[in-house]
Amino acid sequence: MELWVFFSVLAAAAQTVRFAVQKVLAGATLSPAAATWARFVYSAPLVALLAWIYAQATDQILPAPEPGFWLYAVSGGIFQILATICTVSLFKLRAFAVGITFKKTEVMLTVLVGLVILGDTVGLAGMGAIALGFLGVLLLSDPPEGGSFFNRAAGIGLLSGLFFALSAVTYRGATLALDTGDPVLTGGATL
Repeated sequence: MELWVFFSVLAAAAQTVRFAVQKVLAGATLSPAAATWARFVYSAPLVALLAWIYAQATDQILPAPEPGFWLYAVSGGIFQILATICTVSLFKLRAFAVGITFKKTEVMLTVLVGLVILGDTVGLAGMGAIALGFLGVLLLSDPPEGGSFFNRAAGIGLLSGLFFALSAVTYRGATLALDTGDPVLTGGATL
């Protein structure tokens, strides 16, 4: 198995565990916003420390960001916070697995947001696959007991996916504005 496959599976598992913990926190005593705040307060210093350690270990300095970087980076952070609040709110409305499925609209929406914000393009076959995936997620939102096809859970899930897509694309814009030549340093400094 190639190394990137191992790390991709590990990252997906870590993300699922993180959302499960946030679901428990939000379901117990914390609001969705407080559960999200706890995540970011915990991770921000950890990411900063890891970026600094990496820069020291590779004999590099953390780059000085250009003004355009800050617009993308701050926007990415705000969108990620809003997306996480939506996702944690969604867990209170539907089962955890369904909540994660709605959140995964991010993958489909990222292509569209990337086209609008960064001018990224995708082929016709890719657009067809995105449309099919989007339709599949909408069908999952149809409640078995009847009711509206577009219900509150679907709306919050799609909003979560849109905010995560906006976050991913603006973080990408920030990394493009900060290119250091070392993708690990660029990614760490951006986060």
